[in-house]
Amino acid sequence: MRRKKYQGPIYGPFYFNIYKPVGKTSFDVIRALQRNLPRAIGKIGHFGTLDPFAEGVLLIGIGQAPRLNQWTQDLPKEYVATGIFGTRSPTGDLTVEEDQIYRDESFSNEMISKDAVTAALNEFVGEYRQVPHQYSATKYKGKPLYEWARDGVEIVKDPVDREIYEIELLEFDGRECKFRVKVSSGTYIRVLFEDLAKKLGTVGVLSALVRTEVGHHKIESSVKEESWPDHFENSDEFLASSAKGVDSLVHFKELDLDETQAKKYINGVKVPFDVEDGDYWAVNNNMILGLAEAKNGILTSSVNFQPSASRKIDLTIRNSLD
Repeated sequence: MRRKKYQGPIYGPFYFNIYKPVGKTSFDVIRALQRNLPRAIGKIGHFGTLDPFAEGVLLIGIGQAPRLNQWTQDLPKEYVATGIFGTRSPTGDLTVEEDQIYRDESFSNEMISKDAVTAALNEFVGEYRQVPHQYSATKYKGKPLYEWARDGVEIVKDPVDREIYEIELLEFDGRECKFRVKVSSGTYIRVLFEDLAKKLGTVGVLSALVRTEVGHHKIESSVKEESWPDHFENSDEFLASSAKGVDSLVHFKELDLDETQAKKYINGVKVPFDVEDGDYWAVNNNMILGLAEAKNGILTSSVNFQPSASRKIDLTIRNSLD
């Protein structure tokens, strides 16, 4: 008997601003969406992970959207972090067993003043050299550092250049410190807090971490777990309200290509175009052809969407899929 075909929407490249809850990995979120969205959704990927103990903004791309990952890496990220002075763990957070957590019995709430914490935080603003945490996704010989660490091998990477754009103390009670920070991509907040504690003559560990922004994508617009689809047959509401066009993923100016230029672009042919050097969305008939790079008056394709991407998902268009 011939298998019944599933009638599903045609999906182009879109993305979602998802609220990742505490306790789930970034891949847990991807698996939940894969399981409960129609098969026609295509590939699903994230634009930057969040640690399981952290929560907040997680950008998820579908279709060809994950091909834009390298451009999203330039977006600054904002966090609200809570840390505890006088406490240390191998992972820089409290996800380890109790016997792996070190608490300095000599530490007291009177040892560090609020003014001292504020002054130390302000010293981080600007260029910041950071050593990736041994329990991080940074790779060594193709293997994440956390896998080396779990195997009992400590890998110390060279410091990397990061930048702290803004930092602000929100609360401090002598031991627990809550602060807001905006950083360049790839900055580990666990390491930042450990470095802060070191400046203040003690040790430190993060107890909570919330990613509140990735570029212009804010936590207030993130879709929480209760609004995620629980079955592909009732996913239309989620898709209609939450799927965003890729032209709003990263802000670039648009170039409107005529039919001749569009045909050349789609076929990978360089297109003469009098415009300043930079990255642009290539557009034709209000459809996004892809992401183009202009250099010396020549437009070349960096990402070419096949078929072209619409700005809004259309659930009235159907296709047949086995």
